[in-house]
This record gives sequence, structure tokens and C-alpha cells, in this order.
Amino acid sequence: MFPSRKVDDVDKPGQKNELGKDSETMKNFNQTAVKSMDSQTVPSVPAEDITLDEVSYLNTKIKRQLSQLRELQSDHSFWKNSLFKAFDSGSLGLADLQFLFGQYSFYSRSFTRCLAGFMANSDNDMHRAQLVENLWEESGEADLDKRHAELFRRFLTQGLGIILEDLVPTPPTQIFVSEILSFCLRSSAYESSAFLSLGTEGIVSRMYAIFIKGLKKAGVSDEHLTFFYLHTACDDDHAITLEKIMLSYADQPDWFETCRRSLTFALDLRKQFFENLYQQLQAQRIHPILENIQTRKSLATSPKRLKYDAQKSIEFLYQNKSERGKQKIDFTVERVAFPTEVLDSRIVRIAPHKTNERHHHAHEAIFLVKAGQGTVLVDKHQYDVEADDVVFIPRWAVHQVENTGDKTLVILAITDFGLTHKAFVGNYLKTARMHVSRDADYSSLSN
Repeated sequence: MFPSRKVDDVDKPGQKNELGKDSETMKNFNQTAVKSMDSQTVPSVPAEDITLDEVSYLNTKIKRQLSQLRELQSDHSFWKNSLFKAFDSGSLGLADLQFLFGQYSFYSRSFTRCLAGFMANSDNDMHRAQLVENLWEESGEADLDKRHAELFRRFLTQGLGIILEDLVPTPPTQIFVSEILSFCLRSSAYESSAFLSLGTEGIVSRMYAIFIKGLKKAGVSDEHLTFFYLHTACDDDHAITLEKIMLSYADQPDWFETCRRSLTFALDLRKQFFENLYQQLQAQRIHPILENIQTRKSLATSPKRLKYDAQKSIEFLYQNKSERGKQKIDFTVERVAFPTEVLDSRIVRIAPHKTNERHHHAHEAIFLVKAGQGTVLVDKHQYDVEADDVVFIPRWAVHQVENTGDKTLVILAITDFGLTHKAFVGNYLKTARMHVSRDADYSSLSN
């Protein structure tokens, strides 16, 4: 397991941090950045990017095409990738973030190579000078300890507790980095300018705002997010420079189509990379279970934990009672705490003439009725049950149990919650538990 950050690593008042500023100064800087992000929608290109008034030397057609390229960037399906949804929901834990940003670091450390490849293919000395300036800033200018790649490494080690020597790129990460570098090395200068401006640097502010939101929800403090605030709170001069270079080629006959292809390719590549990261993250979460299966590791630890008295030795989980509207909810749930990895056993007790919540969830369930009588609703099918009846609840099926008798209805519910709550990336309880206004209307869940 990765070690957590030591107390000694925390910046103290008056102590210089990675930007050469004391911790109080950086705290004010980061707070200002947060307020700026909260008060406005982060644009798809830097807020003070090239305005159409600035490019008055361009004809109306080029202005319209530039607007179309920006719209393509803003509306690309990349912004709806599964990883962003996970960041937005706040469902990523420390282990998830360690994996994700550990892989992202291989791209981050290679970005200056992409700029260098672009520069090598440019025959315009002014463009090369501008790119050198970008590289100079990326490299920390006169202080190599302030270079962006180093700031990101400090975020990894101090903010996430990652041991850099343990990082190994996965095949999808290697492909992503290789494809980007290859494009910049083999493409023409104005293909690369579109790829790196609107398709790469121009998305940083909006993308990093999403990262910051998820990181803060996971408990990562502002002091460790300097790298990201540096890119979101300030105008991204790199993107502006690259977009101006792109516009300098607007007199080429195939300029718009070339820029469109390059921009789309850049965003398509990143979308695929993020979707691959998301899929790997899901596999990473259940890897320990799969490893135990393959290595034939026994879960038999102590005989005392392999048998329980359901009337005495049970762990209380929760209860709910509500008489709101048509609801007549009154039930309790207790857990039989076996040392399982996949299965989860619970005892549900429903009061006479009451119900549990109408809900659905990621795990499958088998209900064994132990006592009482009632009805089980599964989607739009209703089943009468009594002692010794067994009912299967499919994954994500809307279901509810009603006690139709005069005695407590007792059900043993066996689920695969041990597996699904690890594999599911999202707020598990939010997807499963009742929403008061929704619960009264079955159709909103069954559609």
C-alpha cells in the first residue's frame, strides 16, 4: 500500500514551497483560484484567448471556421467520458486516484517531448521561438524545481502518497503517449498546432477543474493541488500561442479540414485513454478478489466466524419508518458478518402490514422467507410468499416487499454486494436507497 504523506512534508508558515512561495501566500493563491472557478463556468478555451476582434485581419470565412472549431472542441463527446462522471460524483477513493494519476503522469512527463517534436517540424523561426518560450515556462524557467513535471511529481508523492518507483505504465497508457508523440513528430506544423492548441492545451482549464472537484471530494487538500490551480486560475498562454500559430496557416487551402481532423483526433485519443483508465480502474478494484481465486487462497480464518445465531449475534445496519403519503414503511436490516469477499448475508424484518423501501441496486439478491407472509414486487410482477419460499431479485430490478400478515415478516437476503460495491464506480447508496418523492411513483424507477 502506498505510504501517506508525513507531517514533516507539510508546508509550514514562512516555509517556501515548490513555487518558491510561502504556504500562506499559496493558500491565498489557491483560495482565489477556487472562488474564480466557483463563480463562473470554465470555458472550453482560455477565457482571454484570441477574440474574433483580435483576428480582424482574417476574413469572415476564417472567423466562422475558427468559431466552428471551438464549438467542435466544446461539444466533443470527450467531455462526457466515464472518468469525468466518476470525478463529478465524488466516488473516487485514494487508491483510485493513485492509479489514475499514476498513469496520467506518464503523459505529463512526456508533454515537453511533444512540443519539441512540433518545433522540429516547423520551418518558421518565429514559431520556433514562441515554442521555445513555452518549453522554457514548462521547464520552470530558471528554476528546474519549478518545472511543471516536477510540480506534478510532488502532487503524486505528497498529495497522493505515491512511490514513483512503483509506477508502471499499462499498455493503454503506453499507446496513448506513443500516439500523441508520434503525431507531433510526423505531422506538419499546422496539423500539430491544431492538435496541441484546441485539442490539447485549450482543454486544460475545463479538464483540470473537473479533476480538482473530484480530488477535493476525495479529501485531497488545496495545498497539494498547486499544479492544477496553476493551470486553471491563470490565462493559458501556451494555448493562446499555439492557437495563433494555427491561425497563421489559415491561408492554406485545406486549413479548416486539416485543423478539424487534428482537433478531433486529439480529443478522440484522450477520450479513449480516459475510458481505458476507467475500465482498468474497475478491474483494479476487484483484482484482490480475483487474485485470491486464482491463488486458491482460503477465506477460512476462525471457525467461530463461520456460524452465527441469527437471533443474537447480528450486526445492526439500519432501519427506516415512514408514513408519508401512500408509504407504510417500517423495517430493519441486520448483517450476518461472515468473512466473505463476494457474498453478503442480511436479515430483513418488516413490521405487520408494512413494507420496506421500493428501490433497486447493482447487486443480485436471493430472498429466503424465514417467517411470516407477504408479497414481493419485482419490476411489475408480484409474488405471494410465505415461510420457506425463495425469490430471486435480478441486478437493477425495482423491488419491494410488503408484509400482508399480522406477524413480523423475516427474510434472509443473500447478495453479491461484496463484489458489486467494489466494482461499481459511483455513489452506491445513492443509487440503491429510497428517494422520497420518487418512491411513491413506481413508474419513475421502472422505466
